[in-house]
Amino acid sequence: MKRILLIIMLHAIVLSCAQIYPISTNQDVPINAYIKDINNELLPYEGIWKGTWDNKVLYITFKRIKKLQDHRPNHPYYKDVLIAKFKVLTSDEVWTIYDNTTVADDNTKIEGTRFFTMPILRYSLIYIDPEICRDGTIRINFINTAQTQLNWKYIDTTDMLTSDCPHYNTPDPLPQALPAEIILTRQ
Repeated sequence: MKRILLIIMLHAIVLSCAQIYPISTNQDVPINAYIKDINNELLPYEGIWKGTWDNKVLYITFKRIKKLQDHRPNHPYYKDVLIAKFKVLTSDEVWTIYDNTTVADDNTKIEGTRFFTMPILRYSLIYIDPEICRDGTIRINFINTAQTQLNWKYIDTTDMLTSDCPHYNTPDPLPQALPAEIILTRQ
């Protein structure tokens, strides 16, 4: 029992010694560091947002999570990011066209990367959707001081389809689950 308690205490000490950096950090951080949303800069984006485009209705939920960043070999660290889950409905909101609202937080198709400040403050996210063979970058920024409306811009960077894509060698264009540009309103 003493051994288990000692292991738990050592683990707590190691975790409490992790270096914490603000979310605005754009430099290399030590292994196991934590880039934390200390000033709650992501908080205004959290929640459910709605917009309409091309006879469709988009509901998107942004949520802040602490995510392990392990894309660099032998250099893991943690970072607060926004993730997003979305549902696309017909304009009358009767039929669901796309829905990924039930996926686990660590398996979302939209994940935040960082803030950009020039020419305006905006948050950047990446979108990777292997089910419809799409990927790209999303940029969101507030368009009013009350922070109840977001401007959304999606830049599709899908450049090549591989044979594992369900739409490979089909005459139909790839499905478009997300709009290129839309104004979202907080719900």
